[in-house]
Amino acid sequence: MKTAFAATIALTAALLTSPVLAQTPVDAPTPGFPGYGHPAVGPGDCRVINPGQAQCVIPAKTAGRYLIDAAGTSTATAAGAIQSIVIGGPTWQCAQATNKAPWSTGPRTFHLQCVVNVLTDAPLAVNVLYRDANATKDPRGPVLTLQPIAWNGIVDVRFSGAK
Repeated sequence: MKTAFAATIALTAALLTSPVLAQTPVDAPTPGFPGYGHPAVGPGDCRVINPGQAQCVIPAKTAGRYLIDAAGTSTATAAGAIQSIVIGGPTWQCAQATNKAPWSTGPRTFHLQCVVNVLTDAPLAVNVLYRDANATKDPRGPVLTLQPIAWNGIVDVRFSGAK
């Protein structure tokens, strides 16, 4: 079992450091979509709506992959404090998680990430919804960042189950 795990780690490391992947510029759009770009989404494209929601907007005519990172900070006010984050948009969801690790005092930041493949003609809103219980949210709101990722040649991957 340890040998199989080590082999998997070695294969993953080799694939991630492959010269083929290193040759793909991060800002290059997904191949096959002339007229589309893969722009950076910076602080000027993002805003905090309230202490529980932030939004970034991916520009129109975008084709490419983005790593979305969402983080929310709260200060526990009682035992049993929890945090949850949802990343998505009006008609889609990229990730959702709840942090139920024991926590009863002080501040704690909860991060959640996902990768999204974008092909859009119109501006595309990406939202983070941050919730907590038995805690007080940071009034500055959640932090949402989008980082362009180079195209890896994969159109879709889905887990089909284990037996």
